[in-house]
Amino acid sequence: MSQWLHNYRGSIIVDIDTCTACGLCYEEVPEVFADRGDGLPIVYIKPFKEDTLQRLQKVAQDCPSGSIILE
Repeated sequence: MSQWLHNYRGSIIVDIDTCTACGLCYEEVPEVFADRGDGLPIVYIKPFKEDTLQRLQKVAQDCPSGSIILE
């Protein structure tokens, strides 16, 4: 079994209109999110490890503004 997901078969969406720029996403899952310079996150599109998917799901659930949407 490969240690990498070949891709996330869905969308990772950050609603920047509701995002409070708390930094939770890029602090907890830096493989997927980064600060774009103004506190709001950007999403990296790249393969990531299986455990990253679990952390991604948790940070989407824990996002205080509900701005991270996984489809």
